Amino acid sequence: MNFSVILQAVIPVYLLAGVGLSLRAFKVVTPEMEKGMLKLVIHCLYPCLILDKMLGNDLVRQADVLAWGIGLGFGLIIVGMLVAWLAGLVVGLKPGNGRRTFCLAAGVQNYGYMAVPILAALFVVDGDDRVLGVLFLHSLGVEIAIWVIGIMLMTGSVFGNPRLLINGPVVAVILGVLLSSTGGWRYLDASGGGITGAVIRQTMSWLGACAFPIGLLLIGATMYDLVGKEKLSAKVTVSSLVVRLVIMPMILLAVARWLPLIPELRQVLVVQAAMPAAVTPIIVARHYGGSPAVAVQTVIATSAVALITMPRWIDWGIKFVFGG
Repeated sequence: MNFSVILQAVIPVYLLAGVGLSLRAFKVVTPEMEKGMLKLVIHCLYPCLILDKMLGNDLVRQADVLAWGIGLGFGLIIVGMLVAWLAGLVVGLKPGNGRRTFCLAAGVQNYGYMAVPILAALFVVDGDDRVLGVLFLHSLGVEIAIWVIGIMLMTGSVFGNPRLLINGPVVAVILGVLLSSTGGWRYLDASGGGITGAVIRQTMSWLGACAFPIGLLLIGATMYDLVGKEKLSAKVTVSSLVVRLVIMPMILLAVARWLPLIPELRQVLVVQAAMPAAVTPIIVARHYGGSPAVAVQTVIATSAVALITMPRWIDWGIKFVFGG
């Protein structure tokens, strides 16, 4: 794949986040609006996007795709946390001084709003967007890892907080798999639901199309609130870059190349390998007694440098995994 094509897929993601940052700076998007928009995305727009891309998707009803997609989403986050834990030990981060937060923050990549448009731009051809359904299966595994293992890590609780898995995106993934597997999806489509089904599906599609642009705007607004608020630590910054943008890409690409996976899941892993750290660990750190400063630094450092590394990793990853 031509490098310029990859660059064209990556840059608009950062431009949208930059627009969100500007809107927040000029107080067009206020903190109160942010909260409402976030609820809109999580509970309405993103679930609509997930259902639109999963309903009738023959890949999401295959047992091996389900197992590999969810399993790798979960397992690779655990690997990421272990790598980050070791990196924290090496640089001298101590319990009570950010090691647990760093473990979660550097171990979790941005698995949603940034990944969707890039994956779509690179791998959706002639309207065949089944790869997005596979991405959402992978995301379910990531969500389980964050809200169960991640919370266990932060709090020391044996069971984490599985109740947090009852949210719009997770419910949408499960519902999408069930409806696709049973054939119930046809009632939400013109093929089985007639005019009513066609109208519902079109509305769902329109709402879903708003999910990642608004999500990226919110990421930019969040970054505005974070930049400059915390004093940077060389230990955290450098180690987060090494974990998230050097070691984990190599691990994910190795998995994509050598495990017996369908091409769509390999494509998902290629894009995931290049992602910076996710914003979610900041929220977890704030609510569960972690060190938000460590999570903030990890997100800012990896997001800034990923603008340079992301196109390179995706370009090399496609060649490495697919032999292009």
